[in-house]
Amino acid sequence: MKNVWYIAVMAVLLLAGCQQKEDLMTKQQTSIVRYLESGHIPRLISEDAANDSLDENPPYYTVLGRKAYRYIATQYDEGRDELIPIEPGDMVDIRFDAYVFNYTSLTNVAPYWSNRDETIARLIATGGHLDPEYWSMEPLRLKAGSNDTLYGVSQSLVGCCEGDEVEVYMTYDAAYGSAIVGMVPKESPVAWLFTIEKVTRK
Repeated sequence: MKNVWYIAVMAVLLLAGCQQKEDLMTKQQTSIVRYLESGHIPRLISEDAANDSLDENPPYYTVLGRKAYRYIATQYDEGRDELIPIEPGDMVDIRFDAYVFNYTSLTNVAPYWSNRDETIARLIATGGHLDPEYWSMEPLRLKAGSNDTLYGVSQSLVGCCEGDEVEVYMTYDAAYGSAIVGMVPKESPVAWLFTIEKVTRK
């Protein structure tokens, strides 16, 4: 009889935990969309809305599996339509700034990780709470469309082009899952702003 009660209690706790995670995910998704459509500069619309827009070049975001939201700032740059889009399996080198995202502008926020020379130099000069001394200044190489490390960022690379300036806003599940990574609190949404430096075709 005790085993039956134990199983019942564990089932209730598991269900409650799953519901809490679902509620958190929904909150993060809703908050990211609200920011992109009202707080982001320029204000963005969804890709579906852009397809129906009367504007010639409306700035828009793309939803990747409802967990990551991508904006390509260079989407309408001259000559970009002649470039070959990145495909799953391509190796991509990026320069980035990565932030814990609080649904507000990142202008005055320090990144928790970067490999941009100017960002690292600024952090060292200002003597902030971060110590980037051991951060690599080499480009970060990722496999586009990979389900492994940095899931949301690697998924966001598919469809981009070499030279693109990209912003990706991710729920915690698309970023690191439940893990605590460096300065990133558990289950925090994150934002990555990056430049695609080089694409090596698969």
